[in-house]
Amino acid sequence: MQTRSLALFVSFGLAGATALAADDSFVGKWKLNPDKSQFTGLIYKIEDVGGNKYRFAFGDDAETVPLDGKGHPTKYGNTWAITQTGPNKWKWTRKHDGKVISISNWTVSEDGQIFSSSRESMRPDGSTSHEELKFKRTGGTSGLAGIWESTEFKMTPPTMLEIEKWQGDGYSFLNPAYKERAEFKLDGKDYPDKGPLVAKDTTVSGQRDDDHKLELTYKLKGKTTQTEHYELSTDGKTLTATITFPGESKSEVDVYDRQ
Repeated sequence: MQTRSLALFVSFGLAGATALAADDSFVGKWKLNPDKSQFTGLIYKIEDVGGNKYRFAFGDDAETVPLDGKGHPTKYGNTWAITQTGPNKWKWTRKHDGKVISISNWTVSEDGQIFSSSRESMRPDGSTSHEELKFKRTGGTSGLAGIWESTEFKMTPPTMLEIEKWQGDGYSFLNPAYKERAEFKLDGKDYPDKGPLVAKDTTVSGQRDDDHKLELTYKLKGKTTQTEHYELSTDGKTLTATITFPGESKSEVDVYDRQ
């Protein structure tokens, strides 16, 4: 569970318990284990569309932004400001309601084959996180434009996920750092996703496959943005979320350890 946005250099882009009954086996506090998780193999496309504008695409999601250092609104309710700071360097600043929520510094290696991103994120709970990402070029020849495949992702501190029961047979998924709360019944219906950085008209729906499996679908204005398949280990100590994105063949896999 994460704040939805173009997973570009994010997506990325998100609960000790006592004896567990079948209907509350997911309930508890969970901590992301980056060493067990899989963030590599995701494909990002950056296209120079002319006029100093670039199209940033992930799966079937895309944003086109000028590299003029000015804030430009996106479909997720944020603004992006991108400026070139050197021959192979760029700065990307994201704001929400005029407040900076992340600053990324991008670098393309001298041979043009490696894209690196160093990002500081300012989270709604007042904390900060640091992410280091690397990509290898699989298309294009030089500069920022090209096709990039993720090869490395490091984040400190790891995110937390808290899962609670909601209105009897429903669930509440909370990302404390981002104050994002998804509350839903397992009836396949859309419920509002809530949080200070959540885009307007974002919804979540849930359904249960069995006592150890849940499926969540997030949508923005009725269009699916990602699907999360949660599976609980037989000993109840590990929760694995396999996240699929429309138009993207590779899945992200987030592994959480019960706290």
